[in-house]
Amino acid sequence: MYNLKSIVKSVPGFSKLSRYLRKKYEPSGGFYSASPDVLVALTKAFEIQKSQKAAGRNLLDGYGYYEFGMFRGFSFWFAEQISREFAGPDFRHFGFDSFEGLPQPELESEAAAFKKGDFRGSYEDVTANLKKFGADFSRMKLHKGFFSDDLFADIKKHENFVPISICLIDVDLYTSCIPVLEFIKEYLVEGSILLFDDYNQFGEDNDSGERRALIEFEQRNPGFQKQHLFNYGWEGVAFKVLSI
Repeated sequence: MYNLKSIVKSVPGFSKLSRYLRKKYEPSGGFYSASPDVLVALTKAFEIQKSQKAAGRNLLDGYGYYEFGMFRGFSFWFAEQISREFAGPDFRHFGFDSFEGLPQPELESEAAAFKKGDFRGSYEDVTANLKKFGADFSRMKLHKGFFSDDLFADIKKHENFVPISICLIDVDLYTSCIPVLEFIKEYLVEGSILLFDDYNQFGEDNDSGERRALIEFEQRNPGFQKQHLFNYGWEGVAFKVLSI
């Protein structure tokens, strides 16, 4: 089932809106998203933030887009491109990846679906893609390393992060998602939008993947409250932060 879903997700034009977005934004030369539906989700998220701004809650000026798990860099590139239509020049973009693919899955259920090195996109290839297709590097920063508390603690010593407007979490694995959530907690605000690209990777199984990591995060942080916004693709779910 995992392989079948992956094939379907990679087919160009999975939905009408996805076809439109790919036609408008996708460069040529093999640079593409492994999950076209995330393009739709990102567009919806920016539209929601635009509506919040019109209603007096501005999370576009002086805020940022965060992405964990970049693969070839397409969704990160896409977010930077469309943010120009929604936000000002002070909107920042932060990308995080090992650039070596997934670590070794530790849970049995995850090891049946993924293997070490899956979704590898090297730092050199990702930055080359971004440069080739006109990304604005003055507004973005990439951070390399397998996700861990130590990695994020070290990064924070050298980087000034802004509050989160939109955050795409595409890390697949439970053990990778735990430190990501702990890291972004400091930068979440009321109205931040969280996109979990693999939330339903294992269906309603609460013992695996991003779903389990979020459940445990909520247990550790009882002040955190969220609102379901929409589902996208086979596995993705979007939430809006209500409190933290």
